[in-house]
Amino acid sequence: MLSLSFLAVVYGTQGLDCSEDQGTWDYVKYLDEVSAVNPLPREGREMLYNLYKSWGSPRSPRQLQPQNLAKCASGVASVLLHVLPYVDRDDGEAAALELWHSAKDVARHADGSEGWSVNFTLHNAAPKLLGLDPSVDAEICTQPGHPWFFVYTTKPEYASPLLTCAAGMEGSETLLHRWLLRSRCRTESPDDADFFYVPFYSFCFQNLHMKAGSEAEELDKHNIELVKSLEHFDVYRRRQHIFHFAHEFWDFPSWEAHVGRSKIFAIEANPLVDARRYRPYRHCTTCFDSWKDAVVPGHTDLWAMQRLREQSRPIEERRYRFCFHGALRHELYEKTHAGGPFNVSAAETRRQIRAMAGEPDASIGPHITPVLDYYKRVGDCQFCLVPKGVGFTNGRLFEAFFSGCIPVILSDAMIVPFFSFVPWPEFSLKVPMGDVAGAVSRLRSMPSATLKRMQESLHANACWFDYYSNDPTCSPYQGLLRVLQMQRSTPWEIRPAPLHWA
Repeated sequence: MLSLSFLAVVYGTQGLDCSEDQGTWDYVKYLDEVSAVNPLPREGREMLYNLYKSWGSPRSPRQLQPQNLAKCASGVASVLLHVLPYVDRDDGEAAALELWHSAKDVARHADGSEGWSVNFTLHNAAPKLLGLDPSVDAEICTQPGHPWFFVYTTKPEYASPLLTCAAGMEGSETLLHRWLLRSRCRTESPDDADFFYVPFYSFCFQNLHMKAGSEAEELDKHNIELVKSLEHFDVYRRRQHIFHFAHEFWDFPSWEAHVGRSKIFAIEANPLVDARRYRPYRHCTTCFDSWKDAVVPGHTDLWAMQRLREQSRPIEERRYRFCFHGALRHELYEKTHAGGPFNVSAAETRRQIRAMAGEPDASIGPHITPVLDYYKRVGDCQFCLVPKGVGFTNGRLFEAFFSGCIPVILSDAMIVPFFSFVPWPEFSLKVPMGDVAGAVSRLRSMPSATLKRMQESLHANACWFDYYSNDPTCSPYQGLLRVLQMQRSTPWEIRPAPLHWA
């Protein structure tokens, strides 16, 4: 029999009759099939959440016999899985964790009559994030003399909801924070701490709680209030505090006045400065300090990593020499500038890429949908062009590690993570963004043996950019700890990356 806790969640005063409203279950099945090739749009997820809520109050469960439930077990389990982020948002992580267990329980009662089975691999990030199958600790945290981190408890709305905020590039804010909470490098004693980590899922917070157009001013107020609330942020220890900026705007316009001497963890090392004062938008190429700050890998969703790896082919079997599919025009590509020596705009680079469309060994064009078809295409490309977007860093660079598509970086000021110990020139090219034709000529001339070695190195180093890595010696967490160790103990080993390599 199903547990009472599951029935309390699913069956209420209205109850659920598996034998009626077949159209509803057909639509649930359709949405579940869509989710295998493309993340569900918000409308689909909200429809499933409304269906889930219509099943009634947990205070009045109506028990059904397993043989009745078997008629719609796959449908019920699918709904429970797809609404996990909503339950986490509205009822908390404990409720989401219970719902995950319930989905596993009910899926076992499926008798096959529905014509589909629940694919739990599409939802594998949830148990990892909720603590059932967390990422392993970094090797450095198991060694004597490892650094100690004190992790602040900030306002609940600054560090939740977990499953919603752990998505996209900016999910690094969530993944790093949750890893630290479980790590052996964590201490609850501020007196023992080498570093103080300040969690604030700022990108997620603004999307959930702010009106469009007011973000910069509102985020500045919240960040200033947060800094003032930090008990240990004094004149002596402010240099030990870590603030994480996962967006190209850094989401704290007055950061320099308040945390300029602290450590900055940033995905984008050349942030766009306060857009209220500067037109056109301007990149700050001096804000990042490699002697105290660290470049953080952008987060790639586990669902995307799994699909990219499934579509990855050996380099010699790939049809296209080089590819780019994405936005070829955008207002901000013209407006964002960095100044010399980074004078080439993203718009100019993408115009040059667009001119390559139609080449027999190229696949150039707009976004491909569904996203699984895009993953198939990059899995059929030997080289993937990674041009500057709004920021110098973008998610296509990190996708390349999981698709096995050798990245060609066309973003002059991009600072890549972990250059001091990850052999970037072995698996990538970084070439002048103003000379796309020259870059293409270079990669066309490369012999097959070189391409094979580069792809092998790309696969071997992908773990440095995998937030779900189970290798204690190779993960974003291990990489960031190595950077901090080098800054503290062996700063002479910190190697600035060259502007280009090929």
